[in-house]
Amino acid sequence: MFDIRHPYSKGIALAAALSITSTICLAQNYTQSLIPGASDGIGISNRIAYWIIGEDGWSVQSFRAYFECSVYVTLMLIVLYPVVLVLEARRFSCVQQFESRDADDDAGDAQQPERRL
Repeated sequence: MFDIRHPYSKGIALAAALSITSTICLAQNYTQSLIPGASDGIGISNRIAYWIIGEDGWSVQSFRAYFECSVYVTLMLIVLYPVVLVLEARRFSCVQQFESRDADDDAGDAQQPERRL
């Protein structure tokens, strides 16, 4: 509708960028929780980590679990990006070939009316 080329791969790239940002924030939060003298007890060290983890169940183990899940999701999105990009490029080239074939057929019909059935 808006003639956007490769919309799915652009969406995955945006999701990967957000996922990388959240992974960095969760890594910083996890490493900050490993330093015993950094604060009075355990806490969330940045706002993005707070948005993801929330208020309940703070522990070094839960921070590590959130960080590891975020790493896996980020890696999955990074691997998925080129796959989707290749599939979209193939689909786009097939659509262009089909459209050019239709345009050639329409021009052929105008030039040779006896060819139409």
